[in-house]
Amino acid sequence: MKLEEYKYYHIYHRGANEQNIYFEPEDYETFIKRYLYYLFLAADTLAYCLLPNHFHFLIHVRPVNEQLNLFNRYKSKYEEGTFHGDRHNAFKPYSASSQIGHLINSYTKHINTKYERSGVLFDGKFKRIEIESQDYLNYLICYIHRNPIHHGFSDDYISYPHSSYNRLLNNRKSFLNRILIMKYLGGEENFVAAHKEVLIELEEKYKLEY
Repeated sequence: MKLEEYKYYHIYHRGANEQNIYFEPEDYETFIKRYLYYLFLAADTLAYCLLPNHFHFLIHVRPVNEQLNLFNRYKSKYEEGTFHGDRHNAFKPYSASSQIGHLINSYTKHINTKYERSGVLFDGKFKRIEIESQDYLNYLICYIHRNPIHHGFSDDYISYPHSSYNRLLNNRKSFLNRILIMKYLGGEENFVAAHKEVLIELEEKYKLEY
């Protein structure tokens, strides 16, 4: 199923046989850099969390006119003939689905080379859930950031280094759509409070695989 423009999606993927996909801090950084290279034009990113054996992203698929504006603004920063995973000198629409595939393939090749391994790294195709309600979107933001606790990788989601939680709370320049997130959750205070609440009703309604 192709990711459609204007729509919000929860994107998630795990390692083959639940194996790790990140092995040291540099791997998390490499993945985010490649994510930006491949996905920045295709999708607006609202939240993310990288766990040792899987990842979560909350994205809004950009329409073509928005892609074109960003292309014209940032193209000069890239080498001639290359831009966000494609090799061409003129704009063409980017498919978010295809760009995620490019990301997965690129990162897998990097890990296989770095650690002298071979074979698949991820478990089949990435998963996606279309977000059709504001309640689900708000819940998902908190779920993604609390995921390290959910899986026992950390007992403190606030200090976990590989999520967007703290990036959304500071005013540093970021690829995240901080303005939109704070609008949805009602500002910084409500953002923090929402993560602390036990959203039992919504948790029962929206069962997720991982």
